[in-house]
Amino acid sequence: MCMRVWLLRTAAFLAGYALIDVVSRPPFAQETGLHEIWPSVGIAAMWLVAQRGAPVRWIDPAVLVVAAVGLNLVAGEPIAVAAACGLIVTVHLGVFLRLWPGARPGTGDGADHGLRRPADLWSLLMAAGTAAVAGVAVGVPALWLATGMFSGLQTVTLLICTTTGMLIYGACARHVGAALSSLRARHGSVTAGWRQALRATPGARICEYLTVIGCSVGAYVITLTASGVPMVFPLLVLSVWSSVRLSTTYVTLFSVASTLATGAFTLWDSGPFAAFADPQLQVLVSHIFATTAALVGLALALARDERLALTTELAEEKAQASRQARLMDAIVNSMADGLAVEDHNGRLIMHNPGVKAMLGRARTPDVDDASGYYGFRHLDGSPITDDEMPYRTIVKHGEADRAHSIDVLVSNPDLPQDRIVRLTGTRLTDPDGALHRTVVLIRDITAETRQRDELAGFAGVVAHDLLNPLTTVEGWTETVADTLAEIPDHPGLSIAHSGLARVGRAAARMRGLVNDLLAYTTTRDAAIAPVDVDLAGLAADVASARVDTALAAGTPVPVFTFGDLHPVHADPVLLRQLLDNLVSNAVKYTAQGVTPHITVTDVRRDDMVAVTIADNGIGIPAGQHDAVFDTFHRAHRGKGYAGTGLGLAICKRTVERHGGTITATDNPGGGTRFTFTLPAEPAAGDNPAAGTGHRDRPWPTGTPEPELAAV
Repeated sequence: MCMRVWLLRTAAFLAGYALIDVVSRPPFAQETGLHEIWPSVGIAAMWLVAQRGAPVRWIDPAVLVVAAVGLNLVAGEPIAVAAACGLIVTVHLGVFLRLWPGARPGTGDGADHGLRRPADLWSLLMAAGTAAVAGVAVGVPALWLATGMFSGLQTVTLLICTTTGMLIYGACARHVGAALSSLRARHGSVTAGWRQALRATPGARICEYLTVIGCSVGAYVITLTASGVPMVFPLLVLSVWSSVRLSTTYVTLFSVASTLATGAFTLWDSGPFAAFADPQLQVLVSHIFATTAALVGLALALARDERLALTTELAEEKAQASRQARLMDAIVNSMADGLAVEDHNGRLIMHNPGVKAMLGRARTPDVDDASGYYGFRHLDGSPITDDEMPYRTIVKHGEADRAHSIDVLVSNPDLPQDRIVRLTGTRLTDPDGALHRTVVLIRDITAETRQRDELAGFAGVVAHDLLNPLTTVEGWTETVADTLAEIPDHPGLSIAHSGLARVGRAAARMRGLVNDLLAYTTTRDAAIAPVDVDLAGLAADVASARVDTALAAGTPVPVFTFGDLHPVHADPVLLRQLLDNLVSNAVKYTAQGVTPHITVTDVRRDDMVAVTIADNGIGIPAGQHDAVFDTFHRAHRGKGYAGTGLGLAICKRTVERHGGTITATDNPGGGTRFTFTLPAEPAAGDNPAAGTGHRDRPWPTGTPEPELAAV
């Protein structure tokens, strides 16, 4: 708000306040002690609420207090009475502005929406009532001291009148001000917004407004001017009519107008309320009527607005949900893969067209035997039982965030040829965690499986064809070496021995590469057959083999240390290969002349076992701890350490095929630590903590390692 606009508005409110004070000052004020109680305090509340965003906030209250004191002095009131009236106004408005959030700037979400729901009205009423009580507590003693008059009726009248004024005029300032601000923000000016609103309002609606206004004017004029007609409460019908049919802004203005009319006629000794002999009782009853009419009208109007806002919000949410549902339907139906939803009994609830495209047919909800209906079989041709289906596995184990997959061969009359598909089931739960649905994704892997088999066969053939000439090369190399050993010393003999050694080393490297390629193909493509494996026994067997190899080669014999290893559920062949690769790396990548020390420990966490193999080798260069698991990556090229770069890639693939992970970190004592996870051996009765014969001992960071047994 710019300074010029603010000053103009302050001057306008000051003029309005003075006019209302003069017009509404009753002739009997000095005789009754009704000083400055209505409707000036309400106009003052409207003034300060409307000016709550003023750049200098203390100017308006100061001008208001000076005006309250000055107008009473001009009206002939004693200085003490004028000062008491100024004190009452100050207390009333100070407490009111402090308690009602709508009277302060910067409240809400940053936009002034006016009164929006009944709770706003009750908040306003509580603030007005509390401010009136505070004003009475200060003002009644002050007026008593100034005039020497006091009565209980005067106190109640002062309380009701000030509450009515702050309630009705405060509501008008907040709501009408918000409406004007909204018109200005949307249309550039209030005039333009008003014209646009008129053009957008139907003619029948305008006629209804005019009818209500005409009926209200006529009813109030007749009721408030006719003497001896005490029936004023039927006027509430007009408030109800307005609040049910017309805008809240109109209802607010109607409340102000009806309050002004009722108060003015009563103060000037006209209307039904003037029939009371006591002037204070006249004012009191008229204000009770005005408050009742305003509360009824505003409460109904705000309840209607709140209901309309909620209905609109629900309609928008429904439309948005409908749009999202249509989008999801379009996405699901456009998927090339099949997607089906089944209940916990395996009955089909819904499916997309991809299901029929993948399986040749789509069963109805009354078909329970999915395996028999679609012709599901294992890849080896054996039948698949219903308990092996993903939804049964999920119901049985009840894992929350784990998908269950199975590759099946589909054969039925609706398919032109047999097809291999992968069924992947995922649990779909309610917010309370109850399992009610299973989502099954169906993907055609026929070509993928065929290509994998062809690659595996090709790798086997290539490896066989490569190993045969290697065997010949190695055999003839040994034969030539034996023959040369029988020849007497000759100058060219050393050259021949050197050349044969190079050929032998090249053949050995070639054989190692072919074997690693075969191993990598096996870990990538071969089916795994997990069983319960004694990890401690298998690790000891691998260690013994390495000790024997070192003794035979005359190299430093590695020292192994084992913890209390837990059994695991894994493929024993692949697990042996995993351990052998990691132990081989630990032995190979040890500095010259250093005895390898290898420690194997583990810790069980829920249904997984984390195995750690630590060594005292040369370690992994910084920044390569993740890259060492890439295919053909070698961290120590050109340092005299032979290798194909496939060993750790094989380890990673083996662990991942078992559902685990593998990482490499630096060993605090020097060297490297490899940690991989594997499924734990299921305990008796599906209780992972029972029947293992081992203790689940966590190994916290910073604590001594568990006691180890040397082998």
